[in-house]
Amino acid sequence: MNKTVFTLLLFLTLHCHFLLLGQRVESIDSLKLALTTPDVSDTTEIHLLLTISMKYQGFQNDSAMAYASASLKKADAIQYTKGRADALLQIGRLKRDQDNAAEALTEMFTALKLYREINDQVQIANALNDISIIYANSGDYEKSLAYFKQALEIFRQMGDSKGESYALNNIGMIYQELNDDAMAKDYFLQSLKIKEKNHDIYGISRGYSNLGLLSENSKQWNEALQYYYKADSLYEKALDVKAQAINLISIARIKKIQGKNNEAKKYVTLALEKGKEVTALSTMLNAYELLSSLEEEKGNFKASLEYQKLYNRTADSLNNENHRSNLEELKTRFNLEEKEREIALLKKDRELQQAVVERKNIVTYGLTAGIVLMVIILALVFYAYRATKSKKDSLTVKNKEIEQQRNDLDKLNKDKDRFFSILSHDLRGPLSSLKGLSHLLTGHLDAFTPQELIQIRTKIDMSLDNLTNLINNILEWSIASSQKRKAKFDKINTLDLIQKNISFYKTIAETKGVTIRHEPQAELFAYADYHAIDTVVRNLLSNSIKFSHPNKEVSIAASRSNGSVLISVKDQGIGIPLDIQNNLFTLTGNVSQPGTNNEKGTGLGLTLCKELMKENHGDIQVKSKPGEGSEFIITIPAHA
Repeated sequence: MNKTVFTLLLFLTLHCHFLLLGQRVESIDSLKLALTTPDVSDTTEIHLLLTISMKYQGFQNDSAMAYASASLKKADAIQYTKGRADALLQIGRLKRDQDNAAEALTEMFTALKLYREINDQVQIANALNDISIIYANSGDYEKSLAYFKQALEIFRQMGDSKGESYALNNIGMIYQELNDDAMAKDYFLQSLKIKEKNHDIYGISRGYSNLGLLSENSKQWNEALQYYYKADSLYEKALDVKAQAINLISIARIKKIQGKNNEAKKYVTLALEKGKEVTALSTMLNAYELLSSLEEEKGNFKASLEYQKLYNRTADSLNNENHRSNLEELKTRFNLEEKEREIALLKKDRELQQAVVERKNIVTYGLTAGIVLMVIILALVFYAYRATKSKKDSLTVKNKEIEQQRNDLDKLNKDKDRFFSILSHDLRGPLSSLKGLSHLLTGHLDAFTPQELIQIRTKIDMSLDNLTNLINNILEWSIASSQKRKAKFDKINTLDLIQKNISFYKTIAETKGVTIRHEPQAELFAYADYHAIDTVVRNLLSNSIKFSHPNKEVSIAASRSNGSVLISVKDQGIGIPLDIQNNLFTLTGNVSQPGTNNEKGTGLGLTLCKELMKENHGDIQVKSKPGEGSEFIITIPAHA
């Protein structure tokens, strides 16, 4: 079972709040300001630190870990057992999110021991649940099952029927992974019975969907349909349009398998309407795909093609929506980091003001006491001198800390300005070119010969290709910088990957008069994240074509050496000067050069390639002489 899906379906992860990014930022700011309150108690401070950590979880895991560690340190200092256990459980969850299962289990078992010492039954169940998740994600379903059953027993002892119903559902999911459909169904039914007793419409509808999927996987089509029909009526009653659309797709899928294509079309059409109602792009995508298949089976190839076109447009819309989300999140992350430093500076200023007030109080008390007795005056003057010196030393240290934070903020702003200058400058170029060409066509179409129109179309295609490549690199960079993507290492057929990219760039190369040469070779298998390596090869092949002269060759080849797979992309183009080579893989300077047809570049692509190769335990090198061409070589671990 997919780890992310399994974790999201579990009930006991108490603090999993799916807030919008802007709302989360405001919430974090409020909590941090509460920390600066002078009269905040130790236990309240521990709770605030832990809450901030939970707000950061899944957003900025480094910050989440820092606040959880601070909470643990504070709890240790005052020997607050529950605070220690809560902090350890949160640290375990964060390490689980980092795929560090061994250390995560260590922290969680320690937390479980502490909860048992103070007999906190609710948190015992939570800890058992989180431990179960780790074992389930690692494929150790037997141990996961054992801990889920312990959590189930606690819920029953506490009389928590809702917790019991969801624990039963989780156990059913484990049995489903163990291919024991009979046990899975039994637990799903037990869970459903409790949910029906509690009138938990949300849980009941999902329970029917689970049972329908189980029956569908067992090819018990009629039974699966009965469950899906029941789920549909509940989704209709609860006005849960998005879930209802997904459920209708499942019904249509089974109808198609049964050969009832007219009924299948009725249900998938209704699913499409529901999906459009709530702009559920993924559901619309599935509906268009199924409708295209149904029309194709009827021999209505024209209608099938129209649905395929709608599928492609929806897929593009879904990609654009994800891309916009990534860019907005990147901007918000920069703003959040600036706010954090402003809050830190505000706190330091308050500490400085408080120190000045304390120093004034010391001097005042010394003068008042000195009127009564000279000896006391001398003693207090000496004490005031000692205290003042200590405060001055403290002020000096704090001023240095503030200066360092200001320097860090300045560096962050420069990096941010450099990145967004790339966006504003290089997005404007292709767009301006397209606008100019469009104006020529709309205003002076009759003035152009067919040959000139072909040349204009070629320029439009070139601008669109440049713009697409730039946007793809920007999005990949934003994902890599925000650490949202986790590499999925798997076996990669480098021959298939190379041929795919050659096919993609063949037309572009032919338009420029460049030949892509790839000698036949045996299959070589690497071990890396396919999407990352595909992005690197795409950038290198695009660059080689960009900087090649007409009637020249770009050659691409793969080989194996010392347990690694090497992919080489070589051109006969303009080459790269040595001073530019030194900064080729960084954003520290402007190393972008125009192509042989004056194609624009940002320098972002090679920086992205360097980071992706680092993530995949590989490397990238360049060999180049001006006027003789360039060769880029990437090194990837070979599949055992």
